[in-house]
Amino acid sequence: MNNIKVERLVMDMIDENCYIIHKDERAIIVDPGYGFKKIKKEIDRLCLNVEAIILTHAHFDHIAGLDECRKYYKIPVYISPKESDWLSSPELNLSSVAGIENGIKTFPAEFEFENYKEYTLAGMTFKVLPTPGHSPGGLSFDFGDFVVVGDALFMSGYGRYDLPGSDYKELKNSIHNVLFKLDGNKKVYPGHGYDTYIKREKDLNLI
Repeated sequence: MNNIKVERLVMDMIDENCYIIHKDERAIIVDPGYGFKKIKKEIDRLCLNVEAIILTHAHFDHIAGLDECRKYYKIPVYISPKESDWLSSPELNLSSVAGIENGIKTFPAEFEFENYKEYTLAGMTFKVLPTPGHSPGGLSFDFGDFVVVGDALFMSGYGRYDLPGSDYKELKNSIHNVLFKLDGNKKVYPGHGYDTYIKREKDLNLI
């Protein structure tokens, strides 16, 4: 065991999962959706020092709290280069399509991820896996004992592929040839709903 802990927060916009991943009082925020106060309350409760924000993808529900978190904690943001321009575009991040007044626009990310590269942030090492399909720059983060998959894979389901920029064939490839190649005992933390395991979803053969 790597002693990394994961806190799941269900945010206030279409039940998006924000994760606080932490070890030895150092933390990363994954996909800070709408509801900064909820995030801050949990971080204060756990007495954590937040050092970075990492994004599985840039749909509006996963970035609605991004700038509040970044400004308050004074930390950098990491994203796929394929979706870096989505942060400032309500059309691309779909907040305008969702009818959110004035849309969601954030400042650019400080860093862009490289696929299959290992990163160490807040003392925790993870590998960046490209898992496009739900969105063109969708990423998953493999921390060893678990993987954070955004909206590529859910418990008993998988991400939508009828949105602008989504692609069924890419999503199927991401699931079968990237995620399902991982250890079946690896825990899966999705962008919506409850956590699951690679083997469980693979055995269901839903896509």
